[in-house]
Amino acid sequence: MPDSQPNLLRPNDKLEHALISAWLDSADVGLCVLDSASKVVMLNPAACGILGVDGLHMLNQPLTSLASAARFSLGITQWLDAPCDEGSRHASITRGNIEIDLLLKASVLTAGMVQALDIPNHAAFKVIAITDVTELLEAQRQVNSESFRRQWQALNAGVVISDARLPDMPIVYVNPMFETMSGYSSAEVLGRNCRFLQGVEPDQPGLSAIRTAIASRTNGYAKLRNYRKDGSLFVNELFISPVKDAQGEITHFVGIQHLETSPAA
Repeated sequence: MPDSQPNLLRPNDKLEHALISAWLDSADVGLCVLDSASKVVMLNPAACGILGVDGLHMLNQPLTSLASAARFSLGITQWLDAPCDEGSRHASITRGNIEIDLLLKASVLTAGMVQALDIPNHAAFKVIAITDVTELLEAQRQVNSESFRRQWQALNAGVVISDARLPDMPIVYVNPMFETMSGYSSAEVLGRNCRFLQGVEPDQPGLSAIRTAIASRTNGYAKLRNYRKDGSLFVNELFISPVKDAQGEITHFVGIQHLETSPAA
């Protein structure tokens, strides 16, 4: 016998719905769903926190009300309001006296997806993922900031920045302490990969940890046997960290170098 109420949730559907709801409530990424009339039909707690809005008050309100409360620009509001527009946009909002940088990713459910989900009247929905990228952009600005580099110039440790977007990750910045430690001037190392410091020991054990960190795009640490321009050996206690852009892509690696007196493995 056919189901006379096909849109009611069956037991397994209820469990899946409960799990999805629990995930939406606990997700770190803000999620907003708009219906075909550009009304807000879902706003999870993360989205409310990022945008600084009352979720219950925003439900069933037009997108323009949400955009006004969150202080989106006219251009971002128009992009979100366009039913078929997808992709990613950067948005800046002001909360109190603080400027917040956001990454907005919009996706539209296709007709096939809507039919598979058994949504009544084949309504169209737009899903918007909202991520606070303020700290990521600040890290990127620090890499490119002359004022921040001046702070590195005074640091009592070697600093090396490599561009992870270019082939062979060339060096794009070294501070004066690196020049002192290695004997190489900035002009002699820019555009080269850091491996030249390994000299006659390109396969030393400590390098595996650094290579793994670069491959997995995470922080790394190792003690390395490096060689100065005059050929003398020094032990480099190296910490590396990735720097991401607004889309979460790794753009640079920052290496902090300390002289170590004990032999490296």
